[in-house]
Amino acid sequence: MQKTARPPTEPSKSASVSPRDRILQTAAELFYRHGIHSVGIDRIIEESGVAKMTFYRHFASKAHLIAEYLAQQEQKWQRLVAQFTGDAARTPAAKLLSIFDALELAIKNPGFCGCPFIKALAEFGPERNEPEVRARIATHFTEMERVVTPLLKQARPKDAKKLLQPLMSLITGTIVLAQATGHTDVASRNKAVARSLLEQTHL
Repeated sequence: MQKTARPPTEPSKSASVSPRDRILQTAAELFYRHGIHSVGIDRIIEESGVAKMTFYRHFASKAHLIAEYLAQQEQKWQRLVAQFTGDAARTPAAKLLSIFDALELAIKNPGFCGCPFIKALAEFGPERNEPEVRARIATHFTEMERVVTPLLKQARPKDAKKLLQPLMSLITGTIVLAQATGHTDVASRNKAVARSLLEQTHL
């Protein structure tokens, strides 16, 4: 009787992707779709097709993996924003408003499940002792302000300080409302509100 060959511990179908990247890709899909707390390490190990020892060689803890996942999501978001705000031919105001175009593209993606940072914020409140994860979440909002602030200072130098928080609220609120309602026109509507704010002569 012919013996059935045992499958390798780490499947060859993903041989072109490093074990670390496979873990991160799997975790990103599961965390984003199902939430961070509901996805355990064992499931990530099983679905990424790595050995437990391999997992812990790359990620000392789940918190470390979560922090890396959020760092990766931040890089993706910043690259997307840069595609819209990086056009030198646009005015500073047009660059600011183009952030809503980036949001619209994200919202209309068939796999859209909300903002990974806002979702993570809901799971990692002040009561949780996960400083590495909370730092990654805070970095996202800091980096968003870092993008908005210089453009706002160029577009409305006298009113930049007053306009920062309203614009940040519109940007953050866009993704929250789109997730909550399923409406894909939230970005375009909030873009119109942001344009009105930028065009006001007195605040």
